[in-house]
Amino acid sequence: MSYLTTVERNVAADLLTQGYIKAAKSFSLMAKQEITIKPTSIEISKDDLKVIKSIKGDDELILITTSIIGELGGKSYLIFNEQESRAVHEACMPHTEDEYARTMESEAILKELDNILSAAVITEFSNYLDTMIFGDVPILSRSNQAAVKNKIINDFNGDGSDSGYFMIANTEFEFQNNTHLKPQFIWKLAEDFMDKIKLVS
Repeated sequence: MSYLTTVERNVAADLLTQGYIKAAKSFSLMAKQEITIKPTSIEISKDDLKVIKSIKGDDELILITTSIIGELGGKSYLIFNEQESRAVHEACMPHTEDEYARTMESEAILKELDNILSAAVITEFSNYLDTMIFGDVPILSRSNQAAVKNKIINDFNGDGSDSGYFMIANTEFEFQNNTHLKPQFIWKLAEDFMDKIKLVS
């Protein structure tokens, strides 16, 4: 197990930020209004307890998970609460009284948003590290806080590899219509992923 230097941490955080900037442009086209996406804080940690404490405190959370596939392993977790999900729907879609249709539309938008975000960030890592990695199809689930914590901590721990690093990014979305959201983006990157950053940096 090797820890990252300040320079290496800054490289990882900058790649994440650059991915957000590109994702904002794509999401703006989808939502038909200008949107900015920026991390308000980025923390890189190997401390499971710190990750658990950082996760949103709402009773029910919407979790969109994307696996990184290819030469390096990892997963991204995009976390919304119900209020944020409704706000995304209202910003992107005309209002409908049909609750089921609204839920289906919201979930489709959130998965597409995750797809845009994770793909943009993964592309930044792929280009910088000169490594073939891709994002798999996003999976959306609604869970209580305890289940979300358990999943993030225990995902791919049983494959014999080190659990790796967490990148905890508290994020702000600002829509042209003055909607402000603060979803959470957590990346879990296998040890060899961060070793590659150390090597290239």
